[in-house]
Amino acid sequence: MQEWKKIADTLDVPIEEIYEADENMVFIFNDNEHATGNIINNNNYNIPLSVWESQKKYINKLEAEIESLKAEIAKYK
Repeated sequence: MQEWKKIADTLDVPIEEIYEADENMVFIFNDNEHATGNIINNNNYNIPLSVWESQKKYINKLEAEIESLKAEIAKYK
């Protein structure tokens, strides 16, 4: 938190304007993307937890719809 305070002071903005709590982020490390030859791109992403939750809800909805459609198809067999 002290680092955020230093950054806020340097930028002359309130800490609330720039602070992002780590518990609201999901960290993915070692996402290695291999290209041709000897080039390796290492990508690290910080994805807000709200995005993960939204995607999970959408996935659950799609899975329920798939099961419903499978049941409907089974009626016609």
